Amino acid sequence: MLTDSIKAGDTLEPLHIEVTEQLVRKYGEVSGDFNPIHFEDKAAKEKGFPAKIIHGMLSMAIASNIVEPYLQEGYWVKSYEMKFKAPVLVGETISIEGAIAAIEKEAVTINIIVSSSTYPQVAKGKIVLHVYK
Repeated sequence: MLTDSIKAGDTLEPLHIEVTEQLVRKYGEVSGDFNPIHFEDKAAKEKGFPAKIIHGMLSMAIASNIVEPYLQEGYWVKSYEMKFKAPVLVGETISIEGAIAAIEKEAVTINIIVSSSTYPQVAKGKIVLHVYK
């Protein structure tokens, strides 16, 4: 079990994931969100963005990949919250960093920060993992 080898303050292996137009298109199909700000530069610029932006929930889903090693070790996501600070532009690579905030008897709390080349912090959040019994 990973809780035997980790401690508060430990950092997770960072991830760098490109958010392609194809990924945004597929997410739009699955979610049913076809807002033009995600698919047309002109529409995004009319709303004050520099270019097309990805869906906020897509960035949240991508960021959750940072806990994948824990899921392979018998944990499940008990809760996940994220505060969005800035948009992610379609085609950008986002970076996800995580750090162990707390370890309790059966839970691990991980703070995450998501950034892009355009914005140093697009989102920050907290994932609480619970161990399977």
